[in-house]
Amino acid sequence: MIKIVDNFFDDEKYKQVMYHIKNKIYFSPRYLEKTKEREEKLYYGERFTLNLDNNLLNTFISQSEKKFNFKIKKVADDCGIDLRNLDKFVPHVDFPFSKLNILVMLEGPVGVTTGTVFYNESESLELDIHVGFRPNRAVLFPSDHYHSPHKCELKGIRRYTSTLFITEYENLS
Repeated sequence: MIKIVDNFFDDEKYKQVMYHIKNKIYFSPRYLEKTKEREEKLYYGERFTLNLDNNLLNTFISQSEKKFNFKIKKVADDCGIDLRNLDKFVPHVDFPFSKLNILVMLEGPVGVTTGTVFYNESESLELDIHVGFRPNRAVLFPSDHYHSPHKCELKGIRRYTSTLFITEYENLS
C-alpha cells in the first residue's frame, strides 16, 4: 500500500515550515547506515533530526494524522529533514525499526527523476513505481518496502524532504 497526498500543508503553513527549515535549523552530514567510514561514496546528504525541535516534529505528526486519517502513537528517534544530492540510487528498507514511513517532499525540482522510486518484491530489486517529486507532496508506505531517492543525471540537483518513521499507530484506513 502506497498512498500519495498532494498539498500536504496549506499554503501558509507550508511557507512557515520552509522558512523555519531554511533559517532556524542546522543540518549535519549523514552517511550510509552501519558504516564507520566517512568516504564520499558513502555520503548521502545532510540531516536535521526532528527530535531536536519538538514543535516542528509535532507539526509533521499532526498534519500526517490529518492527511492520512490515522493516529500516530510513536515515531523513531531518527525522524528528520534531509537535504540531499540526487546522484545515486540507495535501495533500502527502514524495517524493523519502523512500521510505516511518511516521506514529505518539501522543496526541489519537480519531476519523475527527482522523486522517489519503489522496487518490486523480488530479489532482483527491479524498479517498479516512480513517484515524481512535487513540493508539498507526502507519500505513506510500509517501511519494509524497498525504496530510494531517484538518481538524477543532472549534476548538483538537491532536494529537501522530511521523513517520519512510525513505530506505533492505530486506525489506518
